[in-house]
Amino acid sequence: MPSPSTIDFLLVTLRYALDWVLVIGFTLAAGFLGNIDGARRPFNPYDPSYSFPYHDDTVSVIQLGIVAILGPAVIMMLCCLLAPRSALPALANYPNAPSSLVWKHKLLNWNRAWLGLGLTDALAFFISNCLKNVFGKPRPHMISVCKPDWDRVAEIIKTTRTGPQGILAWNPLVTSEICTTTDHEKLSEAFRSFPSGHSAMSFSGLTFLSLFLYSTLVLTLRSTSTSKLPYTNADVKRSDESNEKSSSSDRASKLHPPSLPLITFVVVIAAFCLAMWIAATRYLDFKHAGIDIFSGSLLGFFSAICGTWWYAMPAAGGVAKGRIRSGYRDDLRMGRRGVADGDYDHEPRGPISAGEGMLLGHRESVDENDQPKFEPQTSRPMV
Repeated sequence: MPSPSTIDFLLVTLRYALDWVLVIGFTLAAGFLGNIDGARRPFNPYDPSYSFPYHDDTVSVIQLGIVAILGPAVIMMLCCLLAPRSALPALANYPNAPSSLVWKHKLLNWNRAWLGLGLTDALAFFISNCLKNVFGKPRPHMISVCKPDWDRVAEIIKTTRTGPQGILAWNPLVTSEICTTTDHEKLSEAFRSFPSGHSAMSFSGLTFLSLFLYSTLVLTLRSTSTSKLPYTNADVKRSDESNEKSSSSDRASKLHPPSLPLITFVVVIAAFCLAMWIAATRYLDFKHAGIDIFSGSLLGFFSAICGTWWYAMPAAGGVAKGRIRSGYRDDLRMGRRGVADGDYDHEPRGPISAGEGMLLGHRESVDENDQPKFEPQTSRPMV
């Protein structure tokens, strides 16, 4: 009969497999929506906002995929596989964990990071294509692509009157039927201005990368050894019992480590700035109006927030918010502690916060005999 840890591993693997199926399904559905001919909103052929010249993409779709999807995926893979042991919150209290367990956690973190990136990009891709098909808003270069039949436009204007005096309408509305272009694919694309797909995809992938880099740098640089990642309230109590001269400032320094070096801010914000530059090129290329780019950027940003929250990227102090998706968890109802010294048959699951023990949902305290025990968690400490 398989051991509980083996069964737990199989269940987690199946859940991850199902997650990948859903992410890939979202991506395929988004690709299908991007290839259908959606709505085409009527427009004024004399509106100057639709009369800009056609311009090739400064950042092509292939380049966008490399910068916003492939690049972040490679960077995150390297960060997960090359991360030091101290950057693995789930093993913070176990500095003597075997290499096999360390690599298992690295692979699980890699899988979770890629799933978060996949969910982020698939969500932005799917929603942006849905909105493009529903709104059917003309692009700023629509007239140059449409090549209107101006004689037909004049006939429509003559038959469009606003009053008994026969005054011509100043805002005549026409449809894509007045277009003479034979490139129907290009014409269909000219009615997909809202929201900006390039902005949504660049902000989704690169914002997710920025958040991931911040999380990785916090765990790697803020604590230099596993014995200090993280300090718990129980650790402070033990320190006070062993050293009566410990001051409150020492306890504060343990619970509130110093800020990261400023150079790390440059590393984190660089990806976000690259996303802003890609979005700006869409305005310079006359592909979108300002509101289209702003809306696409917001869509990508909130998609990255959703992907980060859902897959619980570990943030400051090793705190993971959202769903805990990796590793192995002991049966809490059995009251087992998790990993005993030198025993890794029952591996704990997920990161821990600055005031909790290894098991999620329980808090470790120390009794008079210095024997660990568990009591129900009533509140979470501030980080």
